[in-house]
Amino acid sequence: MRKKQLLKLKSILLEREKELTDALYADLGKPAFESFSSEIAVLLNEIDYVCRHLSNWNRSRKSRHLKLGYVEALRKKRHPYGSVLVIGSWNYPVQLTLMPVIGAIAGGNSCVVKPSEYAPASAELLKKIINRAFPPEQLHVVTGDGQTAGLLTSAPFDLIFFTGSGQTGKLVADQAAKRLTPVILELGGKNPCILDETGFSPAAVRDIVWGKFLNAGQTCIAPDTLFVHQSVYEQTLDEISAALSAFYGEQPQASGDYGRICTDAHFQKVVGFIGQGTVRRGGAHDRSDRFIAPTVLTDIEPGSSVLREEIFGPVLPVIPYADLETLLSGGSLQRDALTGYIFSTNKHRIQRFNEYMRSSTIGVNQVIHHAASPHISFGGVGQSGYGAYHGKAGFTAFSYEKTHVRTYHYLRFPGKFPPYSDRNLNALKKLRKWLL
Repeated sequence: MRKKQLLKLKSILLEREKELTDALYADLGKPAFESFSSEIAVLLNEIDYVCRHLSNWNRSRKSRHLKLGYVEALRKKRHPYGSVLVIGSWNYPVQLTLMPVIGAIAGGNSCVVKPSEYAPASAELLKKIINRAFPPEQLHVVTGDGQTAGLLTSAPFDLIFFTGSGQTGKLVADQAAKRLTPVILELGGKNPCILDETGFSPAAVRDIVWGKFLNAGQTCIAPDTLFVHQSVYEQTLDEISAALSAFYGEQPQASGDYGRICTDAHFQKVVGFIGQGTVRRGGAHDRSDRFIAPTVLTDIEPGSSVLREEIFGPVLPVIPYADLETLLSGGSLQRDALTGYIFSTNKHRIQRFNEYMRSSTIGVNQVIHHAASPHISFGGVGQSGYGAYHGKAGFTAFSYEKTHVRTYHYLRFPGKFPPYSDRNLNALKKLRKWLL
């Protein structure tokens, strides 16, 4: 039954690809290539992977353990929580809304989905196509604003999955705590990206630029701030400019391959970052089109909000550094970001960065790609959230393990019952591995 539901969801994605692409363009100005690669294709791959492995994940695991006086037989199997609430995000309004749904279905749950109201075209389309295809007791989409989300989080769901800002995530967690409802929070963070002199190359810079300005910078795992070794700092800035010209031309607003900011409020926030440093490239913006040019900032004052807050937009601060240890000890890198990136061939530096970061993933000489793999769990630590999903991690997140314990006695040990004696205590100390 679970596989049938997942395959039905897959058929919807394939049949409605054009409508989904149009909705994503209406909400975020996404080009068709980005819509398919970063939203639809990722979901299709996830469904294929889950369907291929679900029977094995879901089977009972049996084991027997010989004890003194009895044999302990265990049968472990994962069970669904029951009813799940999924609250989606606006930056990838199809992928980040339906990816947890795949895990919820794989785990055997019913699911209510609340897409983000800030991507209205995608939200309304998901409501239409999902509610038409699935019975409401299996999968149902509810649209609405923050008030609707508040009503849903106060309802007696068995598990809540939320993707969004840390501030809203705290509200969701507080509401769920009133009912002791488990919560999975996928938040954001200032994902640092370090480029040292051994990792520098035009190809590496192109990868970083692509990852930063994909979806107009509105990606939770985008490189937030780029730290460049001072020996290759100017070369890096030149290569960034060259990559942006190659990707989007000299007039990116006219490019069909560059997206738009989702909301007016977020537009204003991102524009506010531009004046906090020297604009090396870009800086242009048009509120009527929700357009912000790919912008590179240098000479940023310490303590500026662009260095403290998650940017979540097409503004890239590029900061030189002289020594990795000094950089790490300076407190300018968020340790519990959603991910961390380093471009280097120096094994010691890579290991040191890995030890420093508390994120659940570290990208070495790559950005973004790991989030599309069903082989890699996706989740946060600390300020970037808690809980993980994708692939088997999603099946595990939306289910719990129930163990059936049965004993077969061939000898009773009366010493476990009161009244206790020193003799029995001494026997227990000697035979604890066999008795317990």
